[in-house]
Amino acid sequence: MKTIPLLHQPRLRKMAMAILAASLSVPAMAEEVRLFTQPPSADEMGRLLFPDKAVGQRPKLKTRSLTFTTVSKKSGQPTQPASKETTGIALPIQFAFNSAELLGDARAYLNEVGKMLSMEQFKDERIVLEGHTDAIGSEDYNHWLSKKRAESVKAYLTSKFGIDPKRLVVVGRGEQEPLPGRNPTDGINRRVELHRANKLAAN
Repeated sequence: MKTIPLLHQPRLRKMAMAILAASLSVPAMAEEVRLFTQPPSADEMGRLLFPDKAVGQRPKLKTRSLTFTTVSKKSGQPTQPASKETTGIALPIQFAFNSAELLGDARAYLNEVGKMLSMEQFKDERIVLEGHTDAIGSEDYNHWLSKKRAESVKAYLTSKFGIDPKRLVVVGRGEQEPLPGRNPTDGINRRVELHRANKLAAN
């Protein structure tokens, strides 16, 4: 009798993935996330992610971003932030179709991320790089692709700015967390989110 490998059985595979995600102690998303449509400055991102470490006054509210609250699919309630003052950052990082290859416009966003992580006051901070996709394609494939894309962002930051890889935690969310009020297949859901990670348990 032919047996099916454990990870090829859909229900068991999903259970294994859920257990693995829980063991990483990485929150799904910060409660408040700001989606930028233009590259934010390194200073601005630092104030959002690390408000207790930022130097200087807070900038005035920007009109080039959208702030939203994420909702847990399991409970239907907003997810809890890692820190009450911390705001997650969503960047519309563009990749080649069906690929983890960064496109030229993505570098304008990532260069500011690299500058922020290189600033003296943030040199010991860690961040979570969350990859997200739209709902076109299979769930398993989108989960894999979202993680590969987050890994591409990590590779860019480590190679161009010399960021210690241990400071960058890669997570693939796939199609599971579309933006509120958006069709899951909308391309705007393809994004990379940054969240503060220094309060997480060491992996």
